[in-house]
Amino acid sequence: MPPNTIKTRDGRELGCRLLACCDGPGLRRFNVNLSEASRGLFLPHAYDDVTLNRVIGRAEDGTDYVIVALDGEDIVGYAFLWDRHDPVPVLGIGLADSYQGQGLGRPLLEHLINTARAESRDGIELTTVPENKRAFTLYQKMGFQHIRDTDNIAGDGRVVREHVMFLPLRPGAVPPNRDFGPPM
Repeated sequence: MPPNTIKTRDGRELGCRLLACCDGPGLRRFNVNLSEASRGLFLPHAYDDVTLNRVIGRAEDGTDYVIVALDGEDIVGYAFLWDRHDPVPVLGIGLADSYQGQGLGRPLLEHLINTARAESRDGIELTTVPENKRAFTLYQKMGFQHIRDTDNIAGDGRVVREHVMFLPLRPGAVPPNRDFGPPM
């Protein structure tokens, strides 16, 4: 289970919970409210009704582990382990513009790592665009290694060059050779 709350650097306390069946409109607002620059850093999938229903369905059936950070009723953080039961799930974290740089990435990342570790995963993989230096640095501090670059398919269908990073959770763990893109 996710922590009930997480705090920002400036002392605001945000709620934190699993993605729920009613969160489609909130995820859509989260995406719409991202700046173009932020959407360039985090667009894991489309935000149309069909895709959001699949995202929620995958969370509800346990395929994915998805949490949201909330300021009141507004989703301001969106974090996941896609294919959580695979030996190496894929991690993603996105934050609303006004919450970036507020110290939320680390506790969300720690929680996802601890969840994968508790579920006996071999490791965790993620991708990040080279321009997202803040996230890249955090991932490295948390033990992720840059293993290669890949062409990833963003949620709007664009092909984006990204760094692939891997965190081994078990001795001898190796990243899978996979193509990246939205699982929806």
